Amino acid sequence: MAGQTVSMKEPVCLIENDSDGKLCVVRSALGILDQIDQHVVVVSVVGLYRTGKSYLMNKLAGEKKGFALGATIQSKTKGIWMWCVPHPEKRDHTLVLLDTEGLGDVEKGDEKNDNWIFSLAVLLSSTLVYNSMGTIDNNALEKLQYPSAGL
Repeated sequence: MAGQTVSMKEPVCLIENDSDGKLCVVRSALGILDQIDQHVVVVSVVGLYRTGKSYLMNKLAGEKKGFALGATIQSKTKGIWMWCVPHPEKRDHTLVLLDTEGLGDVEKGDEKNDNWIFSLAVLLSSTLVYNSMGTIDNNALEKLQYPSAGL
């Protein structure tokens, strides 16, 4: 299946919060995905806000810039952002990188939104990266074990 590679210059929003706070799919992002006619490897990253998820995804894309990085304590990524790039090793694959809104953002304070973001990342991904600063403690494991409990 050696189809067309879709290579984006920069990430786009795939899932956003509407004015009512509900998660919605961005139609233009679906249009980009529709153009891919080869195998995809979908990698998403989830974790607490301000822990370097966007930086990690830029590294996976092989770029210094791409997913927005913040220099403050405020979270930068909102919703789920997507970046399609050629797979670094498999010519007939597209790497779809999904950068997610950080969990536990005190400004947003919406645990239900966090659960939806986490669940969507799990369902959309062939590989899920749980980014953590330091060790993963029991509290983090409990949240991972029951992500749908708050839905």
